[in-house]
Amino acid sequence: MAEINILKTDARGRITLPSEFRKEPLFEYAIKGDQIILYPVRTVRKYPDMSDLPAEELSSQWVAREKEVNADSRSGITAATPAEAIKKRRK
Repeated sequence: MAEINILKTDARGRITLPSEFRKEPLFEYAIKGDQIILYPVRTVRKYPDMSDLPAEELSSQWVAREKEVNADSRSGITAATPAEAIKKRRK
């Protein structure tokens, strides 16, 4: 039979995790019925499920502008002021 452990809350309603979980920085949880299931996760790069969002059609002008901006391969200019940037650009 599986060992059953009960987590008790402290006076402020916080749960003290068992010692093997205390070093885990991040948890994902699932609520099933009356229980909460904790899963330790190693990364925060988890994307939400967006399958229920409606697809949006972008205007052809917007797509053309984005394509133009993304195709620009000029290197950036580092300057403290706009005037200094214009001077560096002329060189």
